[in-house]
Amino acid sequence: MEISVGGLVGLYGGLLIGGFGWWFGRKMAHKNRGIDELYHHIWQKARSYSWFATIAAIYILFSISALGVPLKVPMVLGVLLLVHLGSWAIIGMVMNFRMNVIPKPVNKATKIVLGVTIITISIIIFTTMSLVTQNWKFLLWSIIPNSLGIWSIIQIKEKAE
Repeated sequence: MEISVGGLVGLYGGLLIGGFGWWFGRKMAHKNRGIDELYHHIWQKARSYSWFATIAAIYILFSISALGVPLKVPMVLGVLLLVHLGSWAIIGMVMNFRMNVIPKPVNKATKIVLGVTIITISIIIFTTMSLVTQNWKFLLWSIIPNSLGIWSIIQIKEKAE
């Protein structure tokens, strides 16, 4: 059995650096009175929403396994950890931004820009994936975020009428 020194350094080094970043961030937030009821509410909600993303990832991984694709335990656990922590961080940042930076209702122009941004980013990402892998089927996955972007733009026109 081979020991992967780089994997162990990355695993525990990432844990130490992440823990230090979390501790230092909380220390600075405490100093600036940033840890209050709103902070706790935002991150508690973000954590609960991230479990929905984790459950979706579990179902996707079960479906992939049921289709006969061999999956290894470290890969599956890594994907679940990435989905859970990543969605927790992204949802927390979005909620924090919406609660603190834009407390007023979002205007029409912002929603249109959001829709166009979603469409543009998804086309760039999925086209790049298609070109790199030389598999055009990745472009089909762009239908989902593009539909979301189009829906956000159409929703504004429906409210205006």
